[in-house]
Amino acid sequence: MSAMNDLDLKLKELDEQFDRQAEVAEEGHQLVQAIRQQVSGNNKLHTTDERPKPDPVQDKVTVRQMLAKKCKEGYTNQIKDLLQKFGADKLSDVDPKDYEDLYYSAEAIGQ
Repeated sequence: MSAMNDLDLKLKELDEQFDRQAEVAEEGHQLVQAIRQQVSGNNKLHTTDERPKPDPVQDKVTVRQMLAKKCKEGYTNQIKDLLQKFGADKLSDVDPKDYEDLYYSAEAIGQ
């Protein structure tokens, strides 16, 4: 049983690392686009203020951070139950349209 728990923990860590790498790759892609615009003679750079801001509650990374925070606070069983209410065993199984409800439900745990 311990080996399964260790494997599950390692898989969660890998999933989080891939999410972080995807964020870094997106930032790099945006930087390349900005440089291309400068080189092509268009001197206007896209700043972060010009891009539409994603709703942080619908962002998988933000939801993952909230769930991890609550687990660290000792609410692991409640988080597992909450995921089950959304028909999932893990965050990647949750429908993205439910991220907002999941975020606020998790935020309310322990308050």
